[in-house]
Amino acid sequence: MLDEKRVWSFALSISILINIAVIAVASVYWLSYRYLPKPEEVVVVELLELPAEEAPASLKPEEAQEVAELKPQITPSEESIEQPPQTIEEEISTNVESNKPQTQLPKPEIELPPAELTLARSSPSGAELLTKGEEIKIEEKLQKQSIPSTEVIKSKIEEAGTSPLLARIAERTTQEVESTAGRNLLMGDVTPPTSDVEKKSPFTQRPFAIIVENAPAARPQSGLSQADIVYEIMAEGGITRFLAIFQSEDAEKIGPLRSARPYFVMKAAEHNAVLVHCGGSVEAYTYLQQLALDHIDEMKNFRAFWRSKDRNPPHNLYTSLASLKEESNRLGYSKPALATYFPVSGNIKIVDETFPSARKIEIHYTGSYQVAFEYDPSKNVYLRRVNGETHIDALNGNPITARVVIVQVTKQAVKDEEGRLAINFVGKGKGWACFQGKLIPITWSKQTLEGKTNYYLENGEKLVIPPGKIWIEVVDEKTKVVFQ
Repeated sequence: MLDEKRVWSFALSISILINIAVIAVASVYWLSYRYLPKPEEVVVVELLELPAEEAPASLKPEEAQEVAELKPQITPSEESIEQPPQTIEEEISTNVESNKPQTQLPKPEIELPPAELTLARSSPSGAELLTKGEEIKIEEKLQKQSIPSTEVIKSKIEEAGTSPLLARIAERTTQEVESTAGRNLLMGDVTPPTSDVEKKSPFTQRPFAIIVENAPAARPQSGLSQADIVYEIMAEGGITRFLAIFQSEDAEKIGPLRSARPYFVMKAAEHNAVLVHCGGSVEAYTYLQQLALDHIDEMKNFRAFWRSKDRNPPHNLYTSLASLKEESNRLGYSKPALATYFPVSGNIKIVDETFPSARKIEIHYTGSYQVAFEYDPSKNVYLRRVNGETHIDALNGNPITARVVIVQVTKQAVKDEEGRLAINFVGKGKGWACFQGKLIPITWSKQTLEGKTNYYLENGEKLVIPPGKIWIEVVDEKTKVVFQ
């Protein structure tokens, strides 16, 4: 017997499917009939030709205007090639000039003062003309070639009035004086104290004061053996740097170079030198401005510098004296310098044989900055050592030596969070001078920022040193210095 419930379920399902199919077919038929596009109706338009209206009798047809025929120019004229077309501004300016009324005003008559009055007014001081100037007599002691004598001669010419003849003489004298600026210096005053030649002129070439790095990555340095005077001064972070004064010898490579600090600026000013550096602290630039010191900064004047490829920056910046002289001439820094720094004598003798010996000098700065100088009696020089090893110049492979070693004791203090130092160079202090294997106690004094440092014996006499290269070691009162 069949299950009645199953039969009804099956019949209901069949009925639903049939109804869905019927509804779908009806929907498709209805949609196709409703949205089927209607056939296009053909529209026929008939065009009729209408006769034109007659023109009014009062109007006449317009006459044809003559049009100028444009003929293109095959070859440009010479005028168009030589003279470019005027701009709007030039055309306006030409029209304004052409339309100006051509009027000429009579020139006013100028009354010229007498010749004698003209000469008096042209005198630099405005003094009245007493003589023509040719009869001025110059004293024999003023005829020597020097700046003071030239100034006196000029003042005498100025007092007497303008004289073309004496003006030419004064100009020629000045040129002769400047032409004597060389390596010949006044006896007894020499910068640097390395020359024992005969000294005739109070002028010398202007030196260069170059800041050289002394970090371990910068060793060995180049050119230090050819410097005339070298200062070693503490910088921030427990390191030292060099200020090398070059004048009597040329060096093809000097460096590595580093930035300036205010005390380097002061020392360069003492020598009337051109400071050479790469950047600097804010205080250093302030000192440069206040002291009006000429300087060559790699950050601004890069022509005289180069970077080597055998070292990593910033320990690879170098320069040469030839490049610095060229840049100095370009900047207008080349001028004669008066040589009045160290009194030297070629026949110096130790005045007191009781001075203790200084065969070895040890200066303990910090860390890897242990400096020593050992005296070599056969050459009468001190051999420089760093951390127990001979200090070699990378430029020529020569050991660095000094004829005179000066230890200058100063007061130093850390003044900011970056560890920058304040070094008291103005005032008075003590120190030692070492040469010929002897230790000589000295004192030093410096009156102003730009003034030079003077060195004296304990009895008050000025320190006289033999000619040769000088190393000046600037130390703190707490720095350990040992003499043997």
